Parts: sequence; structure tokens; C-alpha cells
Amino acid sequence: MTRLAVLLMMITTPLMASTLVRGEPVRNNGPVWIDVRSAQEYQQDHLPGAVLIPFTRIARGVSEQYPDRNTSINLYGADGVRSRMAMEALQALGYSRVEDLGSLNAIRGTEPATVTISHTADSQ
Repeated sequence: MTRLAVLLMMITTPLMASTLVRGEPVRNNGPVWIDVRSAQEYQQDHLPGAVLIPFTRIARGVSEQYPDRNTSINLYGADGVRSRMAMEALQALGYSRVEDLGSLNAIRGTEPATVTISHTADSQ
């Protein structure tokens, strides 16, 4: 058993610790958070408790792990493109409580500001 697993067992309930050690998020009846980016992106950074299901495997991954079509699911990605595609795929499968929350940075509130440049015609 790893040191992390031992520490988790000491500071959490046995049920919660065993859930975390297996790598599954603790839901506490809240929504499932799914990171739809690649495994490499997930390893670099992700939300605590988020499950990795890359958007290329979203239909099968969610169907296997969360067969209840009423499961509340929050999706996020790097820039919102993959999470939008994943949401549309899950909705097509009948999942009715799916939200696309866009990018990881937007969720954290660290999205860079968008600058709008407007062009005006110079009067001559």
C-alpha cells in the first residue's frame, strides 16, 4: 500500500479512502466532472475529483461508467471545443443532464481576457 493510501485511510472514512485509492472521484450526490482532454493533458493538470474520459471515447466511457441517463454530468476541456462535441454526443445518447462548462481555465476563472479589435475606415 502506498503512503498516500495510508494517509487517506487515516484522515478519511474507510469507504471514502478506498474510493479515492481506486482513482474514482467521491461524488457525494453531486454531478460527475469529466475531463474530455487527452491523458497527457489530464496528467499535467485537472480538477480534483474529475474523471478522465477523452472526447474520442466519450460515448463508450460514459455509457460504461455511468449507465443511468439521468446522471448529472459536467464536462470541460482545454478550450471548450471538445467538451461541446462530447456534450452533443452524450445528448444524442439520451443523457439529459449534461453541461458543457468550457475550458479548465474558464472554470478556474483564469481565462485570459479577450481583446476585441474594431477596425474603422479612415475618412479621407
